[in-house]
Amino acid sequence: MAGANESGKSILAAAAAIVAIAAIGFFLILQFAQSEAEQNLGRWQDRLNLVADSRAVEVSTWLNRHIGSVEELAADATIQLYANQAASAESDFAEGQRGYVFALLSAAAEREGFHEQRAIDQVAANVKRPQRAGLAIIKGDGSPLVATTGMPILRPNEWPSDSRGSFIALGPRLEDKTPLVLFGARITGEGMTAAGGNDVWVVGARPLNEDFLSTLVQPGAASKTAETYLVAPQDDNIVVPLTPLMKGGRIGEPRVDDAAAFAAREPGGFSTQINYADTEVLVTGRELSAPVSWVLVRTIASEEAMADINERRNGLIITLSLAALFVIAALVMVWRHGVSRKLEASYKEQAALSEKNEALSRFLQSVSDSQPTAIAALASDMTVQFANQHLGDVTGIPATELTGRRLDTAFSNEIATNLRQGVSAASEGRGSTQQLRLEDQIFQTQLVPLKAEGENNASALLVMQDISDLVAAKEQSETLFKQLVSTLTQIIDARDPWSKHHSDRVADVAHTIAQELGWDDDAVESVRTAGQLVNLGKIFVPTSILTKQTPLTDEELSLVRDSMQKGATLVAGLDFKGPVANILGQMRENWDGSGEPDGLKGDAIEPGARILSVANAFVGMVSARAHRAGLGFDKTMDILNGDAGKRYERRTVAALQNILENRDGRNRWQSYTTVVEQDEE
Repeated sequence: MAGANESGKSILAAAAAIVAIAAIGFFLILQFAQSEAEQNLGRWQDRLNLVADSRAVEVSTWLNRHIGSVEELAADATIQLYANQAASAESDFAEGQRGYVFALLSAAAEREGFHEQRAIDQVAANVKRPQRAGLAIIKGDGSPLVATTGMPILRPNEWPSDSRGSFIALGPRLEDKTPLVLFGARITGEGMTAAGGNDVWVVGARPLNEDFLSTLVQPGAASKTAETYLVAPQDDNIVVPLTPLMKGGRIGEPRVDDAAAFAAREPGGFSTQINYADTEVLVTGRELSAPVSWVLVRTIASEEAMADINERRNGLIITLSLAALFVIAALVMVWRHGVSRKLEASYKEQAALSEKNEALSRFLQSVSDSQPTAIAALASDMTVQFANQHLGDVTGIPATELTGRRLDTAFSNEIATNLRQGVSAASEGRGSTQQLRLEDQIFQTQLVPLKAEGENNASALLVMQDISDLVAAKEQSETLFKQLVSTLTQIIDARDPWSKHHSDRVADVAHTIAQELGWDDDAVESVRTAGQLVNLGKIFVPTSILTKQTPLTDEELSLVRDSMQKGATLVAGLDFKGPVANILGQMRENWDGSGEPDGLKGDAIEPGARILSVANAFVGMVSARAHRAGLGFDKTMDILNGDAGKRYERRTVAALQNILENRDGRNRWQSYTTVVEQDEE
């Protein structure tokens, strides 16, 4: 047995070691794969940064080139002179001078890109050019002085005329919804100051068309979801897109874009965010070197970026896992080769031990079958692990068929429920004893906690002993005892014709109050028995006193009261169900401690004595006596309620009141108020 245990322990230790090695190996593989994935994510960050940097340079260069051209025109002496004359309200300047300025602006527009090359340029010059791009000299109030052909008309609030220097700003959208970008430079110089200080601007306008949008395209980019666009940041996560979006949406209208908002808050940062199309993207952003508050946003869908990362990581995990499994398989083969002989020896030892166990099992079965009690070992789910022959006789099922079967299926629902509760308690380490009645038989049933070893999982030992004869004898003895008490009561009551039936009435009222208070059957029975014996001590009182029709003297009253204590002394040595002697002995104790014989107070008084004192007083007052008439229910309850909390417990008096008023007590006890004739027997 010891060798088998040692072999089993070594096998378990080896298996645990292999499992531990495998777990550590797989953990390291996952850690390595995760590290590789993080490195790949870092490479994607570098790619996004590289594209964002190059596109930010291209966009800034484009913007700075155009604002530089406008600033150069604003510094031209001819334009400054012309602006000075216009600002000073001198309207008599030569038409040739205005034409020269127009030609100068037109040449600059053609040279610097403020002239949109369209198909209309190939036809006659007298055809009207669409107003989409151009240069103009504009006064601060918005009125143009000179404008090239195609220069869009700007209303006062459509360009930042209050700027103090050069500006780049979005203008109104064209008819085809293309955004218009404005480049402006204020014309300065001594002449302007002398002219009165009115602001005059050189303003260039051109659409953000393909020429500009080409600066956002990264040469050689092959990604399907990568996107570069410009936004103007607003409050919270609101941005205004300035260039077309891959997933659509109107340019120039505010919208929620967490990715672009992150790029605006942390230019140069890198994160995973949700973009305007509710797509998870990798994002970075750049500020522009041009004098604008725009932000360049570069994104790529996480799904596309992570697909390559996840593919490489999964491939790495699979490859390394297969290698680890190969190593583990080799270790298992070596281990199996080393322990195979030990296992063979262990199997032989187990076979020999099994034969011994079978022999021992047959012996134990024989011993248990010879016992007069039914015995079974039960699992927590009531499955029979072992049963002797006598249990088969009890259930009517052969013991061989009980093994492996749930025992509760062999009994009625009530008995099965009791057995299940007992087995549950035994499974928790608590034994139980109960009586079960099967047809005409009564069994004393014990369920004892049982800890089994080996393959069995028995958790409770069931022992059922037939006690039908003992129970019958006990019931007969109790019946005889009750008859003796009843006979004794009748003998005592017969000595006082005026209090005939007093004991039975006290017993009836007392046990009814106990039931009203929710006592169990045994406690109720003990109070009823004490009520029947309440007048037992009157055997020591002369009949002349009991039948006296005039008021009793103090000495005679004392003799009657003392008889109650003598009755308790008489039954002190008898074996009752419950504290009958204590109930009789304490029924003269008062709730406030003023009673006899020991001056007990409150809860120190036996509960049955509290009830018996109220019941005895109630019956005594409502019943007629030799020296007085009955007081009636109402007067009696007034007296009892008046003494509640003093002589009697309030709860007991309240229970009696409830019985009279709500439990039909008045009708039930109406006969108590009838006068008992002395010759009534």
